[in-house]
Amino acid sequence: MEKVVHLLSAGIDSPVAGYLLVKSGFEPIFLTGDATPFATEITKNTAIAHARKIASIAGRPFKMLAALTGPIYKAMQAAWGEAELKYTCIFCKRMLYRVAREVAIKENAQAISSGEIIGEQASQTIDNLALIQEAIGNFLVIRPLLTWDKIDVMKLAREIGTLDISSSAKDPCKAVPRYPITHGKIGTFASIEAKLDVPGLLKAIVSGLKVIDIEPERG
Repeated sequence: MEKVVHLLSAGIDSPVAGYLLVKSGFEPIFLTGDATPFATEITKNTAIAHARKIASIAGRPFKMLAALTGPIYKAMQAAWGEAELKYTCIFCKRMLYRVAREVAIKENAQAISSGEIIGEQASQTIDNLALIQEAIGNFLVIRPLLTWDKIDVMKLAREIGTLDISSSAKDPCKAVPRYPITHGKIGTFASIEAKLDVPGLLKAIVSGLKVIDIEPERG
């Protein structure tokens, strides 16, 4: 099986995308963000529950990694002004993709995957997806749900048993700006990101990755 590093969250879309990867014969290595103290354990535990549900459907264990993303938000708040903080979600996603690339290289994975859907969130416009992709160059990204309708995603989530898990997680990230940027451009963002020690942040996050062994649910 070809390995893929899959970004798995507490939301509705990413577990459905993860399920489709497994169904298509890929071997996902799950990567989730732990945004403590900007989110509680509920968010991370929900992502873990999603992984266990997928493992139960597949009938086999999977590897999962948790990336401590709290330092990312703290660095942004210390270095950026109010207007620049509109890029918070973009920078966080760029960092997660960078972490995913490092994991993929170490694990000999062929690609990164995610549950992104065009227009589903502020960070998922064509402009913002291009800005996120720029952070990892031409490293392959698979997006199984890219053009799916949300209703169809929710229908499949209900069928595989992840919708109820997602719906129980009511713990929004406190670092999300009120008005996130929807059409970011690398020409503008490059100078903003340059205020941060990206290599240092990446090294710290990768070295602090926590391994979570995901086993199928019993009973």
